[in-house]
Amino acid sequence: MTYLKSVKTDSKGFTLVEIIVTIVAAGILGAIFVHLMGTALNASWNSVEIVRDESGGEGTIEEIIADYVAAINSAPAGALTTIRNKITNKDYGDSVTWTYIEFDAGGAEIDRGATPTDNLKVVLQASGQLAPAIAGRYPLTMILTNSRRNAGDQIAIF
Repeated sequence: MTYLKSVKTDSKGFTLVEIIVTIVAAGILGAIFVHLMGTALNASWNSVEIVRDESGGEGTIEEIIADYVAAINSAPAGALTTIRNKITNKDYGDSVTWTYIEFDAGGAEIDRGATPTDNLKVVLQASGQLAPAIAGRYPLTMILTNSRRNAGDQIAIF
């Protein structure tokens, strides 16, 4: 009598080929992930710096608006001149510029330079560590108007 040995066919592990294919696939996906995410991670400090510098710029804009409101409420006729002089004296820093402007019938801006008009355009350029890299790309601009000409006009509260 011959006894046949039964061959066990229900394996409970992975074959060497399956393990090698899995390692190669994980390596390829890992290389793609590092390539795509590596550049984003290297430049992530840029976003933090931009937000920090922008919040500082917004603080400067709020300071200018507060000074303008105080000037327009106390001496309406000279409010724009007061703000212009503070900007010229660098009270708000080197990155703030001004110009007088008007608008034509189509709404286009006309630059009047130093010739006084009823509108003073104030521009705050980027400052901080990233200023050379982002100069001119993220300016904060506001237009201050000579909205009250008489001391008897209603006080503006902002």
